[in-house]
Amino acid sequence: MRKGTVLSIKGLKIGSFISKNNILVILVALFIAGIAIGTFSYQKLNILAEYSDTYIQRFISQRFESSFFSVVLNSFMESMLMLLILFTFGTSMLGVILAPFSLLARGVLYGGVTALLYSDYSVKGIAFNAVLVLPSAIILITALLLASRESVKFSLIIARMSLPGSSSFNLSVDFKNYCGRYLFITMLVLVSALADAVLSCSFMGSLKL
Repeated sequence: MRKGTVLSIKGLKIGSFISKNNILVILVALFIAGIAIGTFSYQKLNILAEYSDTYIQRFISQRFESSFFSVVLNSFMESMLMLLILFTFGTSMLGVILAPFSLLARGVLYGGVTALLYSDYSVKGIAFNAVLVLPSAIILITALLLASRESVKFSLIIARMSLPGSSSFNLSVDFKNYCGRYLFITMLVLVSALADAVLSCSFMGSLKL
């Protein structure tokens, strides 16, 4: 009886989490689907293979024998461009579609890069990904997931206001909250850039492909 009760409580907690974070759960599922698509279609899509190779070469050239602050700046600015795009999506009704789609596309690109590292560089590629790419990427992906969720939520508010018969209301408070959450997410992007710089300056010389 106790065992059944415990299992029931656990099930309820999982269900409650999903219901409260349904947008985030959907975005995570889309990102994972993107990684799967990129991984399995890497060798079939020339454009994805070319992008993955270019990305790795640029990743190395921007970090090999570069100063710590140079790596932080390059990494931070590239990530902030993605964040700015998501922020812009959230300020329109199309953000409900564009933000999740951009996350799916990002997952495809990550999947393609990972597939290239594992298939073309074998053990060294696995080490390169595990030490130099993955740690900062996990922080950045978390930031992008949170940003996409905020963009979808704010875009839904705008969409509801545009429906026929809907009452108009002041968006200033919601927009301030939107900007405040993005400011916090920007801090995560900075942490990702710092982690990128620390690892690149420490291990790029020995793990360079």
